[in-house]
Amino acid sequence: MKSRLFCASLAAFAIAALAPAAKAGCIISPDGKSINVVTDNGSSDAKSCSVSCKVDTKIGVVQVACGGTTPPFAKGHSLCDYDKPEAWYKKVVSSEDSCKGGAANAAPAPVAAAPALKPGGFACRISPDGKSVDAVIVNPYKTETSCQIDCELSTTKAGTTFSVSCGRPAAPGAEAVLCSHSVDQGKLVKMVGGKGSCTNPEPSAANKEKDDDEVDPRTLIKSMPKPSAANKADEEELSKIGDDPAKLQDFMNRKMDAEMQKALGQINK
Repeated sequence: MKSRLFCASLAAFAIAALAPAAKAGCIISPDGKSINVVTDNGSSDAKSCSVSCKVDTKIGVVQVACGGTTPPFAKGHSLCDYDKPEAWYKKVVSSEDSCKGGAANAAPAPVAAAPALKPGGFACRISPDGKSVDAVIVNPYKTETSCQIDCELSTTKAGTTFSVSCGRPAAPGAEAVLCSHSVDQGKLVKMVGGKGSCTNPEPSAANKEKDDDEVDPRTLIKSMPKPSAANKADEEELSKIGDDPAKLQDFMNRKMDAEMQKALGQINK
């Protein structure tokens, strides 16, 4: 009897020893050209999991991390993967998994809130699963105005990027989503470059000053003293010119030239 119990216990131990181990963490391919970030979920509910690894690479130790929704009872579910054209990844130094192997009582990993944007700030925010991005900006002006965002984002596919470019009117003060885009293949990783701005709805001080300097010739003519009896010719010429701006400007130029010549003559005496 004892012999049978011993054999049964030994068989159970052997089965447990041969069972596949949990694959949560970062797995480097045999050729060192790629790394796959995976996790397990032992729960009957889908969970939001995130995995972060420190990995020794060709350029030293770097952090590899990503997150996303993991299906129920998933084993070795891939959250993201990265490829290189040459042997790059050497070994995993350490790893952290928010789902801790998918224990049934493990709480879902909290999603960090995106930092609030300041007036005039912009961002291309990637969703937790890396499958979509929102182009967000804050209009810094007091009235609605047109805003534009251009972003470049890296992806899990080596040597490729994803571009976002869009614009539309945005209300003042609050964050406005100018557009949203999704990706069909791979996942988005982070924003690697971009620019965003809103058009100033108010004229600049320089333009105002320029407008103030532009005076209608007709206004200047009206402000000039009436021709004296000795200058009846000027009076007659003005009456013929009427309100023609070009002719009025020409008349003013001739009179100013005459006055300048007269002043120079007095100086040279």
